[in-house]
Amino acid sequence: MDETAKQARPVGWLDKAAAGRTLDEQLADVRRDGSHAAPSVLREMALTANGVGRPARTAVNALVFGCYRPFSTPFIVRDAVRLLNRLGVGFTWLEKEYCCGLPLLPQAQGERAGALREAARDCIRANVAAAAELGAQKLVYCCAGCAHAAKGALPGQAAGHAYILDALLDALDGRPLAVAPRRIAYFEGCHGSYRKPYPEAGLDWPRYRRFLGGLGGLTLVDVPQAMCCKAMAGKIVNWIADQGCEAVVCACSACNVAMRQAGQGRIRVQSYLEVLAEALGEDQTCRQT
Repeated sequence: MDETAKQARPVGWLDKAAAGRTLDEQLADVRRDGSHAAPSVLREMALTANGVGRPARTAVNALVFGCYRPFSTPFIVRDAVRLLNRLGVGFTWLEKEYCCGLPLLPQAQGERAGALREAARDCIRANVAAAAELGAQKLVYCCAGCAHAAKGALPGQAAGHAYILDALLDALDGRPLAVAPRRIAYFEGCHGSYRKPYPEAGLDWPRYRRFLGGLGGLTLVDVPQAMCCKAMAGKIVNWIADQGCEAVVCACSACNVAMRQAGQGRIRVQSYLEVLAEALGEDQTCRQT
């Protein structure tokens, strides 16, 4: 591709995540720091700024924040910790966690793709081993993509990897919950960015929709799943506004980023965890809107 074509090509999330690094340089960063996003010192600072203290010495669950969640959706990290504590779900977290590989896999072709897929498996296995040293039997991910990738990379161990919604809904099972009455849109997302490398894997999206639909006070309007936030965020916002909805709830952690950018000044964009916090009576005054 010549320079003119490169300049004309829209900058996508992979370009932004690569930040000018070659694939080899990105892989070297992951092997050294664990994270694809930032050095460990910045990750630690971001976690501290969002109220994440020191990890417990041992716990049944190990919370995995992901490379980008502490920076792009810190409110999800903050709410995950607050809700797990509120519900009495014991957890620890890995002082050094390794990237699931999703930012890397789409960049490789041919034989390199197979080698990179195995490198991603090694990183996830390293997280499993580190969690086991802390007594954890399950890794609980703040990032939907990371949870999907872990299940896809290690299908024989899929039960040992869960999205944060799984852990929270398990703890909330059977509780009668309600929020302020309102009509809102529900955006599950298309999951295209992480379904492509692992089409056989999946999270329990029907369960997440059923639980939210069962909350007293909420009337849900489903956004068509074929609409992708990466390419159609503005169109999605327009569609939601046309339905007379005052807000949209994003079940996918990654969708929150594009939807909040597109929805500014038009509609309120909430994470799924934010709605759960409201149902549990958590203070909403300091949350993003």
